[in-house]
Amino acid sequence: MMNELATKRLCQGIFSGAKLVIQNKIELNHINVFPVADGDTGSNLASLMQAILNDVPSENESIKALLDKVSAAAIVGARGNSGLIFAQYLSGLAENYQEEGCAEVKLVRTVKRAVSKAYEAVENPKEGTILSVMRVWAESLSQHFEQTNTLSDALTLAHQALEKAVLDTRLQLAVLTKNNLVDSGAKGFYYFVTGLTTTFCNDSQEDNQDHESLMIEQDNQLAHVSTEKPTYRYCTEFILNDVKVSTSDIRATLASLGDSLIVIGNENVMKIHIHTNQPMQVLSLIERLALVSYQKVDDMLIQYMVTKAQASRIAIVTDSIADLPHEYVLQHQVHCLPINILSDGQAFLDKLTLDMDTIDQKIKAGQVLTTSQPSIQTVDALLSFLEDKYDHVLVLTVSKKLSGTYQLITQRIKEKQLSENWIQVVDSRTNSAAQGLLVQKAVALAEQDTSFSDLVTAVQDYRAQTFIYVAVADLNPMIKSGRIPKVLGQIAKRLSIVPIVTLDEVGAGILKGVGLSQKHTINKIVKLVRRMARDGQLAALAVTHVSSPKVANRLAKRLVSLTNVPCEVVDSSGAIAISAGSGSIAVAGMKKES
Repeated sequence: MMNELATKRLCQGIFSGAKLVIQNKIELNHINVFPVADGDTGSNLASLMQAILNDVPSENESIKALLDKVSAAAIVGARGNSGLIFAQYLSGLAENYQEEGCAEVKLVRTVKRAVSKAYEAVENPKEGTILSVMRVWAESLSQHFEQTNTLSDALTLAHQALEKAVLDTRLQLAVLTKNNLVDSGAKGFYYFVTGLTTTFCNDSQEDNQDHESLMIEQDNQLAHVSTEKPTYRYCTEFILNDVKVSTSDIRATLASLGDSLIVIGNENVMKIHIHTNQPMQVLSLIERLALVSYQKVDDMLIQYMVTKAQASRIAIVTDSIADLPHEYVLQHQVHCLPINILSDGQAFLDKLTLDMDTIDQKIKAGQVLTTSQPSIQTVDALLSFLEDKYDHVLVLTVSKKLSGTYQLITQRIKEKQLSENWIQVVDSRTNSAAQGLLVQKAVALAEQDTSFSDLVTAVQDYRAQTFIYVAVADLNPMIKSGRIPKVLGQIAKRLSIVPIVTLDEVGAGILKGVGLSQKHTINKIVKLVRRMARDGQLAALAVTHVSSPKVANRLAKRLVSLTNVPCEVVDSSGAIAISAGSGSIAVAGMKKES
C-alpha cells in the first residue's frame, strides 16, 4: 500500500521528470518539426514543467492532493500543442484518481484513463505524437502491473516500451520519416517518465543510460531538418474562467478559424490553443462565452523562418511600442514583445488581440484604457526560444522614462543568469516611430555582420540622432495619462492651444511648442523638419498616426517633396493611442551621423 512516504516519492519523481525535460529543452527545440517547425516544443514543455516546480509543494497530504496541484500548475504553465496535451493528461490523472482502495491499483488505472482525456482535448488526434506514446506507456504499465503486482517493476518495464514507442514515431508521420526524427513532444514525455521512473524506482543508472543512448541517436540528425511553411501564422492560447459552455461547444465555435485546436480543463478553468491567422476574431468569439484571464500569441512564421534561414546571427528584439511596417518585421525577423493594454480588468496584447479600431471604439465609449509592460511569461518564453537560436541578442526597449519594460527585461535576464556577452538591453530613450527607426538601424547593422559589441555601441550612439514630434488632436488623453501635467493641460484647453510633444535626451516627455490647432502644430513640425533637411542633417523619416491614415499619407508626401528624404507611414501602437489620443499624428526621424 502506498503511504505518505510513497506519496513523497511520487512527488519527487514528478519533480525529477520535470527537471529532466527542462535540461533537454534545447534538444527538443531542435527536433521540433510537427505540427509546425517553429523550434519551441522544448521551451513550451519547459514552461509547463517550471510551473509544476514553482507551484507544487514538496509536502502533500495525499496522492489526490498532489495530483490536483500538479494539474492546476500544468494548465497555467502549458504552452503549445504538446504542452497543452501534456497538461490535459495531468488533469486527467487528477480527475480520475479516487481516494478509496489500493493506491497502486488506482494509480495504474488512472494513468490509463487519463489517456482518453488527452485524446479528447485534440480536435484531430494524430498518431506518431505525444498522444501515441502516452497510450503505449499507459497500456504497458497496466499490463506489467497485472503480471508483477509491483508498481516499481511495472514502471521499469513500461519505460522500455515507451522508448520503443518514441523511436516508432519516426515511421508514423511523413515529416518525421523524411527527417529521420522522433516527435519532439513524444520525446519530452519520454524524458518526464524517465525522471519519474528513475526516482520512484531508485534505479537511476539503467534509466540514465537509456535516455542518453536515445539522445545520441537523434543528435546526429539535427542539422538536416526539412519542413514546410506553417499554414497559419499565429499560435494563440487563452485561459478562460467561469466558462458558460462545454469544451465541445468551444471546439465547434473555433474550428473554422484555424487548426491544431486543443481545449483542456473544465467549467472553472479552461485553456484553448489554436493556430490561426485571426487571433482577434478568436478572442472576440470566446469573450462571449467566458471571462478571458490570459492571452498568448506567438508568431510561428517568424519562428519558422528563424529555424530555416536566419536574417542575422544577432537577434533584434523590441516591444510593440516601436512602430514598424508589418512587412518589415517579418522580412527582417524582428522579435516583438507585445505591451499589455488593460481594459475593464482584461489584459489585451497590443497589435495582436487589440487593434486601433477597437481601441478607438473603447476610447469613444468612455472606457478607461491603461498600459503595462509585457508579462513575465511572455518575456521568459521569448528568451527561452532565442537561447539556442542566436549567437547574440540585442533588445531595444521603449524609453524607460515612459515604461517599466526596460527594467522588467533586465530583471528577467538577471534572474535567468544570462551572460551579458550573449544579450544586451538598450534603452532607446524614445518611442513610437522613432523607436522603429532605431530598430531598423540596428537590423541593418546586424545584417552587415557588425560585431556584437560594435552594434551595441553604435545603437547607443544613434539614440541621440533620433527625434519625434507629436501633434495631438485631443488634450484629454495626454492629461489623463500624465504626459501633460493636469494644471498645464487645463490652461491649454482654456486657451484653445495644442502642444507639440517631444522627448528629451533621456527619453522624458517635454513640450516643444504650441499651436492654435492640430493643423497649425503639424505645420510647425514640418518647418522644423524642413530646416534639418536644408542643413543636410536628415537620413530617414517616418509618420505614424492614430486612426488618421489620410492625414498621415498626405503629410508623408509633403515631407518627401520638401526634404527629398524617404518617409514611411506606419500605424501607431495602442499604447501611443491611449496616451496621445485618437487622431494624433507624429513625425519621427533620424539625423545623419555627425
